[in-house]
Amino acid sequence: MAKFTLRDARLEVNGTVVSDHANEVSVETSRDEQDFTSFGAVNKEIQPGLGDATITATFFQDFAGGSIDAILWPLSTSTTPFIVRVRPTTAAISATNPEYSMTSHLLGYNPISGGVGAPASTPVTFRNAVQAGLTRNP
Repeated sequence: MAKFTLRDARLEVNGTVVSDHANEVSVETSRDEQDFTSFGAVNKEIQPGLGDATITATFFQDFAGGSIDAILWPLSTSTTPFIVRVRPTTAAISATNPEYSMTSHLLGYNPISGGVGAPASTPVTFRNAVQAGLTRNP
């Protein structure tokens, strides 16, 4: 896949495709920075530590049965992990359209957010819940 404009991303939360209610998504992995610099060093020696992952999205809120609030509210009040999947496009998974997935927790949720005359939207951050972290397929 060459350079492209993100306009057809696929986002799935706990088995439900919610792309039609999202207008922003971000997939991020990171590692803690560990300083192993010892006495007498001229430069720092930095090594990677524990990894972490997050998937963030912004949804247009919808309180209809089976829609955004009906999906996110129970996840935000539960301690049971669930799967979040993201692809650059809705096309099938391939080397040029990889799927990133993560077993997640939803640790916070704003069911009502917005200003006068603006779309009711809710920003959501899915946090890594298991040792596997973020996986890429293929």
